[in-house]
Amino acid sequence: MGNISIYAHRGGLLNGPENTVAAFKAAFAAGAAAIECDIRRTADGQFVACHDRTVKRVTGHAWPVAKTTWGHLKPLRVFGAEPIAHLDDILNLMILRPGKEFYFELALRTEADAADLALQIKRAGVQRRAFLLAFSTDRALLKAARQAVPDIGLAVMPLFPSDILTTARRAGVEKVCTGWMDWPLTRELFYAGAKAFDLKWQLQAAAAVGIKVSSGVANHPRDIRLLSALGVAAIWTDDVRMAVKYV
Repeated sequence: MGNISIYAHRGGLLNGPENTVAAFKAAFAAGAAAIECDIRRTADGQFVACHDRTVKRVTGHAWPVAKTTWGHLKPLRVFGAEPIAHLDDILNLMILRPGKEFYFELALRTEADAADLALQIKRAGVQRRAFLLAFSTDRALLKAARQAVPDIGLAVMPLFPSDILTTARRAGVEKVCTGWMDWPLTRELFYAGAKAFDLKWQLQAAAAVGIKVSSGVANHPRDIRLLSALGVAAIWTDDVRMAVKYV
């Protein structure tokens, strides 16, 4: 299991304030090979890391990111501790961590937003280590980003692990992130699908054509072991320290 990489979901939200530079640094220090963050766009066109539509859960202010300027968001602190991460902060961190990858989950409204994000990443010169991530239902965002920046990294999330290769080919991506969300029964549904559609064989077929498949979000040693046995290339987790221990 030593060849399996650990990816920090929202920067490893059990080890630091989610989607913040402090969490990203802590995850890398703990052994993460890649970081995932959720990217939204503010009212004045800035890209920031925030999972929810509003910043209420993380800052206490019920402000929609898309209707709030960066000037109003910048003084806020995630869980009272760390500033909201701006894209520039993330790109600077990527420049300082040349061996690491970053996944940007696209919580964007338009294809133009996705293209703009890709162009800003390219200006920092890190587009080959940046992977724009979207659900398989949002392939248009990925297509727009690739048209703007042909060598930007792309990754897709299937809604169900029934046909990994077809999902990857339709989205035109080199990486697939499959697994479950923090909703009731989604973990159980994932494992049922993995068994019904022989995910272990699918992963072998994907690897044979150069498609790297990661999975999670795994926050218990049991899931680390199960995903490792399936043969995933990387495991997503909120708890990097725990995951590193069990791979």
